[in-house]
Amino acid sequence: MKSIFVLVFLLFSSLSNAQLGQSMLIDPKALSLGNAVTADPPGMASIHYNPAGLTKLEGRQIGVSILNVILKSEATFNLPEDYDGDGELLNFEDDPVIGQKSEAIAGAYIPGVGIFPLHLPVLALPSAGISINPPGSKFTFATATYMPMVAGFVKEGVDNPGRYQAKQLAMQRMTYLSPSFGYKVNDELSLGAGFLLSHQGFAIEQDARGVNLIMAATEMLQDAFGCEEGGGGNDPLVPFISLCGGRVGPYRDIGTLSMQLENSMSLSYNLGLLWEPTDWFAWGMAYQSEATDQLSGEFEMDYSRDFSGFFSGFRGSIFGAIIGAMFQLPSGVSKETGYVTTEFTYPQHFQTGFKFRFFDKLQFNIDAGWTDYDEWDSFYFEFDRQLDFLNAAKILAPGEVTGNTLRQYLNYKSVWSFGFGIEYQMSSRLKARIGYEPRTTSIPTNRRNVMAPLGFAPMYGLGFGYRWDLDTDIDVSLSFLKSQESIPADEPSGSLNQDCLTCIVANPYPGLDVETKLTVAAAGITFRTKF
Repeated sequence: MKSIFVLVFLLFSSLSNAQLGQSMLIDPKALSLGNAVTADPPGMASIHYNPAGLTKLEGRQIGVSILNVILKSEATFNLPEDYDGDGELLNFEDDPVIGQKSEAIAGAYIPGVGIFPLHLPVLALPSAGISINPPGSKFTFATATYMPMVAGFVKEGVDNPGRYQAKQLAMQRMTYLSPSFGYKVNDELSLGAGFLLSHQGFAIEQDARGVNLIMAATEMLQDAFGCEEGGGGNDPLVPFISLCGGRVGPYRDIGTLSMQLENSMSLSYNLGLLWEPTDWFAWGMAYQSEATDQLSGEFEMDYSRDFSGFFSGFRGSIFGAIIGAMFQLPSGVSKETGYVTTEFTYPQHFQTGFKFRFFDKLQFNIDAGWTDYDEWDSFYFEFDRQLDFLNAAKILAPGEVTGNTLRQYLNYKSVWSFGFGIEYQMSSRLKARIGYEPRTTSIPTNRRNVMAPLGFAPMYGLGFGYRWDLDTDIDVSLSFLKSQESIPADEPSGSLNQDCLTCIVANPYPGLDVETKLTVAAAGITFRTKF
């Protein structure tokens, strides 16, 4: 029963971790410079990185960017070498995922449709913008469509061992309208601001199981009674109590949860400043506001035949009806559907950076950024009615769960991160670039999981900029990010592999050593010209 609560917590884990991929895949020039572009804003993408940089776009310009992304996520599950489960009621050696590898490919979410896999696995992320600088005006106006946050994967295969932490997941924020302006105060100082309208979407499909002593004890009793697969058996205590309506156990599936939530009008704003007192030095500063939204949508909990059959038979017996009513145990329905809402905060972000130019050809950029993940102390989730799995979960977590609500505490921390970029002017038309961004994480050690394995993740980038003619610029980039996490059973994560009777957070792999690896490679090109 607590295992159903586990599945709901995983929903929030994914929501939070996916967000930590902020500004990962937006602009090719920024990626090639390690995202150290606050003092060197990249064309139309200045709307995101520093809107004061729009003043560098003269006349009327249009820009289009394409980023082709290859994503691969892996997880392996192994039993600790010193484990000896002989005689234990819950023996982790029985876990069928031991020794298996879970692999995921990129996935995309279409609002109202759902998630679909990209088998290449290449995900193309387009963005486009337009800017206008009226003749003689100190103002430059612009708008762009882009994705400040995008994450999605699909784990294929009915028996994929990672399916208990999302079979499919997509989290994205798409800014579809961003009226912005840059104002050139004088030759040294520019200011800028942007007002953003975005779509915030989230979708998940995930299997659930309950690896705990309660389920292990129930399975042992069924074995003693001779309960058969698919239901049936001796059941000698009927009609007083029934245990053979369906087979249950710690390593048997409970059901599948599917959810889609979104908000089509999320409002936020960006502010920027750019100071260039000399040809060799510049300083930039940018602020991206938070956006607090109500995400709403539909959910479906489809219970397995054995799980629903077990509780249907149990609640149909004399003592089962009494015990089930007292503790509000599942009634044995095969499916629950309805509406769900949650308040989600896209956290505020501050970034500042410097640009230094040496010998007229060599440029060095350095940025420092801070994101307010302290805002994520908890998530609150509300269903439109009383649900079986929440009524069961509140027995063990009365302070966090009611019959139609769930609050999950995360206690994430705000951190500073840095980026570094080098640009070399090879000729009057060609610039070579290289960048490095050691991306820190706000995820506590005890919240790591398979669903979003994004811990410390150094990102490397390289590329070039080419002046095609007086009106046209082209930027090309290649970038690579890798994150590896080791989560041993003796240092468990409360979101993955912790073993205790009263642990009501997401722990579908208790007692196992888990290794995760995430790699993301991207190749991008931007074309910008006057018209």
